[in-house]
Amino acid sequence: MGMFEVNVRLANIEDPARFSELSLIVDTGATLSWIPRTVLQGLGVEPLSRLPFSLADGSSVEREIGGVLLIVDGRRAAIPVAFAESGETALLGATALETLGFVADPVEKRLIARDLLALASGPAS
Repeated sequence: MGMFEVNVRLANIEDPARFSELSLIVDTGATLSWIPRTVLQGLGVEPLSRLPFSLADGSSVEREIGGVLLIVDGRRAAIPVAFAESGETALLGATALETLGFVADPVEKRLIARDLLALASGPAS
């Protein structure tokens, strides 16, 4: 897939006035978005857990996970993110794209908004 960047706004879920704007590389092969630890700490985001990740080169690492309010092209949602360490690439991963209802267009190097999918189970009881 062709790589491209998008501008996003990240905010503290409990205090959205604490925000940061940055450019992230779209990576549909990454489960979670990787956000620099310094950015997350600056927003006051606290780690909730630590999870293992398999990297593209076959190696494994563990990273802390937290939650942020992510805003892309006017769409906003609470998103789990990994605390990226110094020197690691800041990424917008598949979970964020799916949650916000975007698909990546690698040819045009842009995100395309779409409706989210849901199973209609009939009238609410």
